Amino acid sequence: MKFVKLGNMARIICGGSLDRSNSAYWNGSIPWVTARDIHDGNIIDSLERITEFGLKKSASNLLPIGSILVPASMALENVVINDVPVAINKDLKAIIVESLDLDRNYIQYFLLSKANNFEISGNEWMKNGHATEILANINIPLLPMKEQRRIALTLDKADAICKKRRATLKLANNFLHSIFLDTFGDPVTNPKEWPIPPIAVKERYLQIHNKMISIKEKLANELVQSNFLFNSLVASVFTSPEAA
Repeated sequence: MKFVKLGNMARIICGGSLDRSNSAYWNGSIPWVTARDIHDGNIIDSLERITEFGLKKSASNLLPIGSILVPASMALENVVINDVPVAINKDLKAIIVESLDLDRNYIQYFLLSKANNFEISGNEWMKNGHATEILANINIPLLPMKEQRRIALTLDKADAICKKRRATLKLANNFLHSIFLDTFGDPVTNPKEWPIPPIAVKERYLQIHNKMISIKEKLANELVQSNFLFNSLVASVFTSPEAA
């Protein structure tokens, strides 16, 4: 299997910083993406926005659609692609794939598969500001474009299933909490003004309360397992004797 250096196939762009005390820089139309926005596969908006004037005064650039955004800390659990033009702050790096031999979604999943490898060494190197060098020296398996797209499409489908599962678990957890509060109210403030119950009723209440806590813990564990299974799947796709 042939490998290529990421830095030879893509440009790696650094983010910038911006003075928060200058109101002329903020609340514009340009998404200002920070590490807080890096939590899903694609970026369509950000928590903050900047103005054209702010962009000119920062060291950042307006990144084209399809850039791969990576935390500068090299914690690669979250690697996203922007679906709209964005600017990034200094906590992020952007990878702009220029080679026609690499699929950006394939690169995204490959970086996700290496999260555990680079998080440890990356944090140590980051003390000396070498995140760009780390990214540039990552070896990418250069598969035929058809195979790259097949891998990316397969993992897209798996990711969609996992996202639905995670959303279902979160809804179930929130619903359980809401039902409890609607039925009993907050046991600390007692907004429903329940009378002080006899011991037997208190014991039954505690049984219900403990049962609900147990269910919530199971839901939380299932959420962790869902994330782990997807990350394991991504890692296994890129595990081969040649890559070992």
